[in-house]
Amino acid sequence: MLYVGLGILYVVLLIVLGLKCIKGGHWVMFIIGFIFPVLWIIGGVLPPKGMSRVDSIYEQREKSA
Repeated sequence: MLYVGLGILYVVLLIVLGLKCIKGGHWVMFIIGFIFPVLWIIGGVLPPKGMSRVDSIYEQREKSA
């Protein structure tokens, strides 16, 4: 029963992180992620493509103001 629950959690996390990877503009990591799923985790954590850390901070400030 534990293996089934962990398997379902694994699949759900891969779907969520894969979609976040696509949304962030990391298409290559998404495609290669079918072979190496750990790339979906990395792609899901990275900031959106073309945006530096400082740009993302300014964008968050503009949204909150």
